[in-house]
Parts: sequence; structure tokens; C-alpha cells
Amino acid sequence: MEESELIRRAQEGDSEAFSVLARTHRNSLVQVAYGFLRDKEEALDAAQEVFLKAYRKIHSFKSESSLYTWLYRITVNHCKDRLRS
Repeated sequence: MEESELIRRAQEGDSEAFSVLARTHRNSLVQVAYGFLRDKEEALDAAQEVFLKAYRKIHSFKSESSLYTWLYRITVNHCKDRLRS
């Protein structure tokens, strides 16, 4: 199934479709988080929290960018917030 179809289904509340999207992007986002946090466990935790945020906000994704770009921005902002606290 194409990513656009998975996104549409996730926006309609299909948690399995969101799980497929999360599995697709998980490793990349963990790497992004690790680049900021420099700790594997912290990066894994951050990625998990990012996916929770994304799941809650998937309805606001407007496909003006790729899903990865949207998730990347959430990850960067989340990691910056973690480093500030």
C-alpha cells in the first residue's frame, strides 16, 4: 500500500496504518534523535514520544511536505526541548 493511502487511513483513525508508517520511519528518526541526544536509549525514548505526538496530530498533517519531513521536524523540536530541560 502506498504511503499516501496509509496516511489517509491513519487520519481516519486506522491505528494499524499508523503502525506501518511508524515502522517505516522509525530507524531514521532514531538516528536524527541520536544526533541531538548522543545516547541510544534517550534517542529510542525520544522517537517513541515523537510517534505518540504524531499519532495524536496525524489529522493535522496536510501533505504539503512528505510525512518524513513532518516527522523530522517534530523530532528536531522534541529533541531541542529535551536538551533545554
